[in-house]
Amino acid sequence: MEMPVEGYLESLHIAELAAILRAGGVAVLPTDTIYGFHCVFSELKPIDRIVRLKGRSKSSGLILLASSRRMVDTLVDKWPSGTEERLFSLWPAPVTAILPASRKIHAALRPDGRVAVRIPARLALLALIEKTGVPLVSTSVNRSGQPPMNRIGEIRKAFPGLDAYISRRGPGSSSPSTVIDLTGNRVRILRRGKAAGLAASAFGID
Repeated sequence: MEMPVEGYLESLHIAELAAILRAGGVAVLPTDTIYGFHCVFSELKPIDRIVRLKGRSKSSGLILLASSRRMVDTLVDKWPSGTEERLFSLWPAPVTAILPASRKIHAALRPDGRVAVRIPARLALLALIEKTGVPLVSTSVNRSGQPPMNRIGEIRKAFPGLDAYISRRGPGSSSPSTVIDLTGNRVRILRRGKAAGLAASAFGID
């Protein structure tokens, strides 16, 4: 078995990590919020692997990280009225949006016909997504029902055998992204995390 790739995202050769993901690998990566399990959105095998690692129901959604407006558009079926420009005025940011899902993406990523999407505010992560060429599945590093893990050494011990364990520089974050639902009659905040005030202001939420 090959040794997993390790190091800091900003210091690594992005092309090497992108190749691992395109080949169906699963990587722990720092995001603009907390550490996450990541894989390409286009392969079911690594998606199922992540779901099993977390002990999570397949009916629970997973976040997709995109690097550009063009990439987000491939994931969305139809933009709810008045939401598109406001959302792109926020992104890149730790704000995840629930949107009507394109039927072209795997059913596992669009429970109830919806998809969770974010353009993250971490330059090295954006570069990795762009180099990989497709959105990345992202979900917190933890077992279902447990708090997110924020130390890479502990993550490696708890989840051995992954393809990459990539560290962040400096202290980790314990706050996930804010999640907003844009699919109903009114915009709702489903989870208040980082940048909650920014999201509320952009969409006029009290």
